[in-house]
Amino acid sequence: MASYFIHHLKITNFKSIDSLVLENVQPFSVFAGANGCGKSNFFDALNFVSLFVRNGIHDALRKYGGYEHVHSQKRRKSKARCFDFEIDISLKDQGNTVRFKYVLSIDGFDKNPSITEDLYLDSTPLLRRMRSDFPVLIQDYKNGKAELIAVEGSYGALEVKGFPVDYSALLLFSETPIGGFLKNIRLYRIDPISSKEPNSSDQDPTILNSKGDNLASVLGRLERDEKFRGVILEWMETIIPGIESINTERQKLDSKTAILFKELGTRRLFPANMVSDGTIYALCLLVAVLDSPEYGLTLVEEPERGLHPKAINELVGLIREYSRPGSAIWMSTHSEAVVRALQLKELWLVDKQEGKTRMRNAVEQGLTDEDLAPLGLDKAWLSNLLDGGLPW
Repeated sequence: MASYFIHHLKITNFKSIDSLVLENVQPFSVFAGANGCGKSNFFDALNFVSLFVRNGIHDALRKYGGYEHVHSQKRRKSKARCFDFEIDISLKDQGNTVRFKYVLSIDGFDKNPSITEDLYLDSTPLLRRMRSDFPVLIQDYKNGKAELIAVEGSYGALEVKGFPVDYSALLLFSETPIGGFLKNIRLYRIDPISSKEPNSSDQDPTILNSKGDNLASVLGRLERDEKFRGVILEWMETIIPGIESINTERQKLDSKTAILFKELGTRRLFPANMVSDGTIYALCLLVAVLDSPEYGLTLVEEPERGLHPKAINELVGLIREYSRPGSAIWMSTHSEAVVRALQLKELWLVDKQEGKTRMRNAVEQGLTDEDLAPLGLDKAWLSNLLDGGLPW
């Protein structure tokens, strides 16, 4: 695994984020800080970009309550109308490492948003769009390489006339690694209560919902794969000792799909509403991690909820194992048990200064894992030895 895959990430003007720049981010990263410091806003900003890439700017704004609930309150009005996003990322494509840079600016998104986009493969421009004009394709992308666009028997740029003004031009590159990565940003804020409920037949089983409320339907799809079913059970036995089997069953009265558990030493199966919130939470996280797409970013808030510290350590190990460039997993936390299980380079310190969210990687202090071994990363974090702000 590469030491990092995102070389540069910039977000400007989103909630508590005025201007945030991250360099050299790993596929498995954890963002730790006190409540209210902006961890959720950071994940929301990434999800906002994904919603825009999939469904356009108006859908993204509507999902977040409109401009008034999105822009930074710390900015002057004249500078609060523009959202900027930039990512420089290396991804694998058919065994080759390719580097993309995508630059997005949404101006005037308080009333009539106008969109500017640029996409590069290394330093070669693939796409250019200025203030919601029709996108201009400069190069095509195939098998890790840029290819000149053919225009009426010659070669040159191609203006895509009729392209909708409020949609991302990345839709023209939706099958590329960068298109897949930004489309498949999945944000999880699991609600264990709703995750326990049986699912109706119309629940979409293809992707676990943000709250996990279609867990039974997704498990019903995944358990058809014997290998996947074995991995789920193996990890659940590690995290929650005593679990012998996990199955789904179509109920006779209402045709809903329910999750059933069996513990060692018992004969009868029992429904999900009889297990702990921590057990369901762990199961949701396992499904989210193991069912992640080839290209994408899985964002998990507070993975420690309802779990014993030793179970958290096992869960962190699992997530680290399944994180990879192209299909990354990031978590936010304010739990010392999560931080204790991390390596220094995996930890991002989050705090807020003058109402603005700041982030810095734990390695920036110049310390190493060996330096902290006698103390432990969690105690170094709790004592603010890493200079990232107090975690409470």
